[in-house]
Amino acid sequence: MNSHSFATQDPRDLEVKVDACINHQFQPTLAIVFCSIEQDISTIQVIFQQRDITCVGCTSAGEICDGSFFDQSIVCLLLDPEPSTFRIYESSPDQECTHQQAVDLGHFALSCFEEPASVVFSGGFSVNADNIIDGFKTAFGDLNRPIFGALAGDDLQLSRTLVFSNTAISDNALFALIFDNQKVRCEGIAISGWEAIGTVHTITRADGNVVHTIDDQPALDFFIKHFGYFSSAEIRKQSLENMSTQYPLQIIKENGNRVLRSPLIGNEEDGSLTLAAGVREGDQFRFSMSPGINVIDQTLTEFSTFHEKHAAADAMLLFSCKGRHSALGPFIGDEIKGVYEQWEKPLIGFFSYGELGVDDQGYCDFHNETCSLLLLREC
Repeated sequence: MNSHSFATQDPRDLEVKVDACINHQFQPTLAIVFCSIEQDISTIQVIFQQRDITCVGCTSAGEICDGSFFDQSIVCLLLDPEPSTFRIYESSPDQECTHQQAVDLGHFALSCFEEPASVVFSGGFSVNADNIIDGFKTAFGDLNRPIFGALAGDDLQLSRTLVFSNTAISDNALFALIFDNQKVRCEGIAISGWEAIGTVHTITRADGNVVHTIDDQPALDFFIKHFGYFSSAEIRKQSLENMSTQYPLQIIKENGNRVLRSPLIGNEEDGSLTLAAGVREGDQFRFSMSPGINVIDQTLTEFSTFHEKHAAADAMLLFSCKGRHSALGPFIGDEIKGVYEQWEKPLIGFFSYGELGVDDQGYCDFHNETCSLLLLREC
C-alpha cells in the first residue's frame, strides 16, 4: 500500500499538494485528515469529493505530521488500499446515546468484515468515552480487538469538536474507518510513561466521570490534601490545560491493566472531582505523575520494544493527548520525532482530548495522558 503524508496551512494549498501526489503510479482511494477547528472543513470535503477519494477525519488541538507538530493547520495521509478493504461508518444523527452508537458501530464492522479493525473518531463534549468502550464490548463480546482512535479537539477552545467524512459533519457522533484486518493489518500500542506514586486508594462513590468520594472522603478535598498546589479561587477557573496534566489517576482494571484518568474540574459546592472519562464505584487507583523529561526516554524505549516485533508499516497514525503536550511543552517534539524515526514511514496524527488504543496484550481501552500509535500495513 502506497502512502503520502503532508501538512498545510489552508485548503487551497491542500488541494495543490493532493494533486501533486496523484500520478499514474499513485491513485489514492482514501484520505485521513486532521485539522484545526478554524479550518474550512466544507472546502476540504469538496476537494476529496471532486477527486473521488474517500475522506474521514476530525478536528484537533494541534496537528502532527511525520516528525513535527503544528498549530491551526491541516495534516493529510493519502493511501491507495483497494476500496473493498475498508468502509466508513457514520453514527445516525438521531442516535445521541454514545453506548448505542458504539454498539451500532461494532455491529456494522462485523457485518463488513470477518476480522474488522476500527479507527474511531468522536465529536462532542457530552461523550463519556467509557460508554464507547462498553458499547464495543457489547458488540464484539470482548475488547481483545484492534480498536484505535481519539476524541476530537478544538484548539483548547473547549467549545465544539467535529468529526467529518466526504459528505457529513457532526459535533455529537462517532465516525470510524473500518479496515478488513486480513487485508490491511492494523497493529499498535498505547503508552503513557507516567509513574504511579503513593498507596492504593478506592473510589467509594461515583457517577460516570464525576467522583464524589475517595476512601469515603470528599474527592476534591482528598485531591487537595495530597496536591494542594492551588487556592480555592483558582479551582473555579481550572481548565483542561492546567489541571489535567498534573497528577492523573492510574485506574487498576480487573484484568490488571492500568489506564489514566485526568482530573478536569473541582466542584467546591459538592466536593466532587470531574475526570476526563468515567470510573466505577469500587475502582482502585494510585495517583501518578510524569517523571519529567525522562518520560520521553521511557516512552521511546517502550516504542522501540514494540518496533522489534512490528517493524513493517506502510503508514502510521499517532494520537497524543493534549494534556501530554501541555505537560511536556516543546519537548513533545522529541517524542514525536523519536516515534517517527523508528519506522520512517508517512505519519500523521493530532493532539486529542482522549485516546483509544491497545495495551501490550492487545486489549483496547480509553486513555488520558497517553500516546497511542497505529501501524497500517497491506497484507
